[in-house]
Amino acid sequence: MKIIPFSEIKNELISNMQRGLLIPIIGSGFTRNCSSFRGKVPSGNDYRRYMIGRILEAEPSLSVEKERLEKETFSNISSMYHKVVPNEAQEQYLRNNFTRVAIEDKKKDLLSLPWPYIYTLNIDDGIEKNSDYCRVIYANRQVNDRIFDSEKCVIKLHGDVYDMLSYTDSHSEVFTQEQYITSLKKNDTLLSKLKHDSIFQNLLFLGCGLDDEIDLLYSFVPTETQGNQTARYICVTQKPSFFDELKYEKYGITHCIVFDSYDSIYDELYSVGIEAQKIDVDDLAHYRKFGVRKLLSDYESNKPFLLFGKSLIGKDHTITLPYYFITRKESTTIINNFTTHSLQLLIGSRCSGKSYILADIASKIRDRDVFYFETKDRLSDQAFDQLLCRENCVILADNAALSNDQFEMLLDKLSTLEERKIIVVIAANKSNRDFSSILKLYELQGRISSEKIPQISIANTFSSEELAQLNPLLTAIDVGIFSRHKTILDNIIDVSNKLAEKNRYDKATPKCRNVRELASLIVLGIERKVYSSLATKLDLHQELLNQQKATEPLIDCEATWSFEKSGGDNSPVKYVLNAEYWLCGYLEAFARNEDSYGQIINAYKYIISQIIAHEGKPDLLYGNRVTSYKDYIFFDNINRLFSFNRASGKKGLALIRVIYEGLNNLLSVDPNYMHQRAKCYIKSSYYETDTNGKLDYLDKAYRDANVALQVFTQRYDERGNEKLVISMDHIVYTQALILCHKCFINDYSDISANTFAIHTLYTALNSPYNTYSFAKTDSFNYQSVVEKIVYATIANKGLVHPEAYGWLQDLFRLISETEYE
Repeated sequence: MKIIPFSEIKNELISNMQRGLLIPIIGSGFTRNCSSFRGKVPSGNDYRRYMIGRILEAEPSLSVEKERLEKETFSNISSMYHKVVPNEAQEQYLRNNFTRVAIEDKKKDLLSLPWPYIYTLNIDDGIEKNSDYCRVIYANRQVNDRIFDSEKCVIKLHGDVYDMLSYTDSHSEVFTQEQYITSLKKNDTLLSKLKHDSIFQNLLFLGCGLDDEIDLLYSFVPTETQGNQTARYICVTQKPSFFDELKYEKYGITHCIVFDSYDSIYDELYSVGIEAQKIDVDDLAHYRKFGVRKLLSDYESNKPFLLFGKSLIGKDHTITLPYYFITRKESTTIINNFTTHSLQLLIGSRCSGKSYILADIASKIRDRDVFYFETKDRLSDQAFDQLLCRENCVILADNAALSNDQFEMLLDKLSTLEERKIIVVIAANKSNRDFSSILKLYELQGRISSEKIPQISIANTFSSEELAQLNPLLTAIDVGIFSRHKTILDNIIDVSNKLAEKNRYDKATPKCRNVRELASLIVLGIERKVYSSLATKLDLHQELLNQQKATEPLIDCEATWSFEKSGGDNSPVKYVLNAEYWLCGYLEAFARNEDSYGQIINAYKYIISQIIAHEGKPDLLYGNRVTSYKDYIFFDNINRLFSFNRASGKKGLALIRVIYEGLNNLLSVDPNYMHQRAKCYIKSSYYETDTNGKLDYLDKAYRDANVALQVFTQRYDERGNEKLVISMDHIVYTQALILCHKCFINDYSDISANTFAIHTLYTALNSPYNTYSFAKTDSFNYQSVVEKIVYATIANKGLVHPEAYGWLQDLFRLISETEYE
């Protein structure tokens, strides 16, 4: 618990209030000594002393026990008071001291602020009689949550004086031990709300002594175990004693704010509210505020998220957590790293659950601003600069939302992130090694240390422990169970097939009547969001609009945020794909018919041609610009888009090959294109049954990789750009894979070929931009040919020439060390 003056916490309170993440809990100190019907409102201690006096009057024999009585808790005294003091006397005291309460202007000002709602431990009418928070929510009643959307509410946890005076069967009072016990059983609606707010909101305690508040103790999850980062502030006028600190910590208080006086509490907090309302709320400010909702265990509401890949974040910026949602260990690891690392990378293959982990983190961090940028978002450089000028915030982003330059800026400003307490977590696809390669380059240049930025890997399968949590939730929503031995996506497809779902909505059918309509779907599948500027560039605006109308909400049209706009692109709208699995499933079904191949190839050629028409043809030797068609020629993207290598196999690769061949005239001078086509040939070899056919594909792959390497080498010689070395070393790794596959197919019968493969593999894995850890799980290293050639030749050195022995020893050591890490 921090004990701090108001001045040190003011900005944090302003931020929390401005985001609507500060809920007051008002205690008896707030209305103590305020004038009432025929007296003054007592504090908890005042009321306690009054009850002791009346008990002694009613039972004079207890006078010898006075000292003992004074040591009893409020709830025990209240229980005794209700037993021995006549009801008429109790009611009179309530009427005189808790009704028609008039509070000071300072307190009225505080109540005039736009709180979401107010909790109070008081039974008096001071809040509702002196503010707009006049809708009383009673204890021990079932509450309709919609009332909070339409009314300003005060939640009375311990009862309401008018309810107690008006009804003989009133059950709202919660003072005695018996009443507390009853409340814990019957008041589940409000206590559940209080528990929710104790986890996900920041609480502000005003006038609370926190003595014997059993319902608060029952509802509050300890801050160290709740899994979220929220704050609980208590306002006091003097430094707490040792015993007070122990008491506050019992209630999970995180900040004890010391004010000069009671008046200053109300003055300063009112100033916080005024400042919060004065802030110019731009889109970034809107974007930091998340609502969180959890789905129930019904099939229909969960189906779009599980089977169609619907985004967890809606247009209203609410995070939806499906019923089957579980927290994975990577979420905990990342949050635990917040205190030591300002920048972290979460790396995994597509459909490994990266977006779910980011959403989990976003829903748990409630004590500071959280900015979560999905694949469908982007940040202009100006907005990115503004974001890095903020303090005490968490930035979560898919790598598609940030440019490579912006990632480099993060690396350059690590010290700034630390100074400003900015935490950044980026989810990156394993197959796209841009960010990890840039990070390695910075390490080699000595600009950052290797341990500075954790790279946290996430598997595309669930562990046994995770499945033990997940499968009961999946059965609860009637979709079956996941297998430990299948990838997440294969599990999704499997349960979908068993449910006879076609991965599409019956009434949401995209349009594929011509090349341009198909092109619009391909663009959406690759980009996930298509800004109006790109739609215009590709001349697909009308097609995208038609797709949106036909498939909403799976394809939607959204207004852009101000932070997405720049001088170069001020798009007012963007078309957003909200269901990736659904679209990929549709395109895969469309591509099953070989008669569709021509339309698909022409759609790709149309897209690339339109981009080249606006950006110019690729340059063989210089490649000065980063071409925006890069993602369209990436093998893994094409393969993902049509969901191949699962059911389609050889047939699927045939389509991808003709796509690449159809683009050859446009892109043959681009080494990136040649490298990606080489990967296509490597996968084609896997599905070919004829040995000569396998080797033929691998020969084609090696020729393409060789051309790509020559071009990059020439560019490096001309320009000396170190980033080109990254691309060159990646291609050497691809060449090594090709050679390892050929040696495996030939049963290591050619000593010279084996030696050349070992040397190439040694060169590749000794590059800082390639690792065996990556190779081990690389889908192009099918049949584990990298390990097999090393094990085969280390066991029989006669399979290689003597010059390979040293390389072989190093490779064996590298593989062995990685296996036992």
